[in-house]
Amino acid sequence: MKLKYPILALFLLSQVALGQELPDSLKSKKWLRTIQNNALEAGSSQAMYKPANSGYALYFSRADTINVPYLVHVPKSYNPQKSYPLLVYLHGGVVSLKNFEYKDPEFAEEPIFTVADKYNAIVLFPFGKKDFGWVGQQKAFENILAMLHQTKQVYNIDERQVYLGGMSNGGTGTFWFISHAPEHFAGFYTFSAHPELKTGAIDFSNISQDKPLYSLHAKDDKVFPYDAVKEIYDAHKADAPAWHFEVLDSGGHGFIYRENGEETINQVLRKLLNQLSR
Repeated sequence: MKLKYPILALFLLSQVALGQELPDSLKSKKWLRTIQNNALEAGSSQAMYKPANSGYALYFSRADTINVPYLVHVPKSYNPQKSYPLLVYLHGGVVSLKNFEYKDPEFAEEPIFTVADKYNAIVLFPFGKKDFGWVGQQKAFENILAMLHQTKQVYNIDERQVYLGGMSNGGTGTFWFISHAPEHFAGFYTFSAHPELKTGAIDFSNISQDKPLYSLHAKDDKVFPYDAVKEIYDAHKADAPAWHFEVLDSGGHGFIYRENGEETINQVLRKLLNQLSR
């Protein structure tokens, strides 16, 4: 009989462990089911835009043999008969991710989504990873333009108000679009970015009054040190008259995730959108 007790103890411990994992597992499954159900098919024309649930919807864009996921976040006010601003946001941490993390519901907590709601803006949120992201993979950059095209087919986007930016690796990747595809965007924004590309030189002259860039960097950033970033800015600011490089005294690399992070993002976007709406 004594042998039964250790077995029972192990069984009970396993049930406790399952009980701890179950909420996260259920949350992930619910998240995935919701974002899949919210996805819409493209209409054949602008007149065919469909009503959409507010919140997050999951889509994929094919790049060679890879299905690349992206989210579209729709504001509560969405009316398919009206056009809306679009914020393309490239997340950070790409060099540390082995997989596309679209199944993780924590991505819904990215502050860009809350801030975008203040402007009744739709958010296009691509997922990147180490071997297919916006660091050194040309096809990953190009695929974001395909995502943009797909999103415009599904949602009523104001062509005059499409903006692209990002945080950390995503902010750095923004400079590829400034250099190679500025015609698709009204302006750009970066947080904690390093303005240097592995894919080639940056054409800073594309940062102009009608294609402005608002950058924000913390002086105590230890990932992309402020002095190195400021040196690049100083070397090219004459070529980029509409590059607005702004500085925080503190906050570190991830200042957008701190207590006042949402307001910090909001201040940058407000300047960008207000400048272009004059």
